[in-house]
Amino acid sequence: MTTFHALKVAKIEPETAEAVEITFTVPVALAEQFAWRPGQHLTLKTRMGNEDIRRCYSICRVGRDGEISVAVKGIANGRFSQYALRELRPGMELEVMVPQGTFGYAPRAGCKGSYLALAAGSGITPMLAIIEATLRTEPQSQFTLIYGNRSSRSMMFRQALADMKDRWPQRLQLVYLFSQEQTESELFHGRLDGAKLRALGDTLIDFTGFDRAFICGPQAMMQETQAALVSLGLDRGKIGVEHFNTPDSAPNYAARGQAVGRTVTLRHDGHERNIVFEEGDNSLLDAALRQGADLPFACKGGVCATCKCRVVSGEAEMGINYSLEADQIAAGYILSCQALPKGDGLVVDFDV
Repeated sequence: MTTFHALKVAKIEPETAEAVEITFTVPVALAEQFAWRPGQHLTLKTRMGNEDIRRCYSICRVGRDGEISVAVKGIANGRFSQYALRELRPGMELEVMVPQGTFGYAPRAGCKGSYLALAAGSGITPMLAIIEATLRTEPQSQFTLIYGNRSSRSMMFRQALADMKDRWPQRLQLVYLFSQEQTESELFHGRLDGAKLRALGDTLIDFTGFDRAFICGPQAMMQETQAALVSLGLDRGKIGVEHFNTPDSAPNYAARGQAVGRTVTLRHDGHERNIVFEEGDNSLLDAALRQGADLPFACKGGVCATCKCRVVSGEAEMGINYSLEADQIAAGYILSCQALPKGDGLVVDFDV
């Protein structure tokens, strides 16, 4: 079965008027399973009415034995986020899947590097963990964070960032941008986008000097800033991007139609089962869930990689992919929420 663990909420701390940090207690027996790499996320699940609601949230803190924390920003009409902000209380339990995701960085004590993080809004959540873990583990490394918000009041983790700046004043550079608040210089006023990066590159920052860059925020911001970094001389292969939401994309109706009637073999939890595609199945995951398979998934949008599996034989095609790296695709990994069979004989393995 897809394993969720019931974790108790240890504390809920407000970050802004519309965001909270939720800390879970991790029992000693689960400590190894909940070991994580900075940049990864947790999938949270709760029951609302007759429906299981799943959402992914980035892990945002390091160095807390027996605890693990995520940050949740409220979204208008967001069922889970509003529940987390208005109803969830310390002492309650949520179903939590073990840490997942390929985004981020695993710092090593012997490394010396110069790193860049670009974040807007709640995109700061994975960056907080990446920055702190890197500065702790790599004493000769430096980090620059460019962080965009509407105003200082809407800025998540302002105090945590100030504390890190106090701890590593020479190794951490913080650049804050505000789009709806007056700033000391026009350079720091406005949105974090391609034009703003180029302006910063002309006056303040040499973007060619970074060994790695990490980007997280709204879709348009990520596309623009990634393109700007490349134009400013940073190698595209050094840039990692974390998607919180899926851009709109047109369904592949032709591929869906060709999948109808195809049989796919699934391997999961040491067992095999066959599923048959029917009209209306949008993906391998949809077809499997409809036929009772208990598979891991969360976003269903090609973003979180919770549903990844490996092609053992046959061929599959993916509509979109925002989470698998090129080497993973070369090794045969696919996102089941985006995959459709290309012909007969497809066998996929979720036990990877």
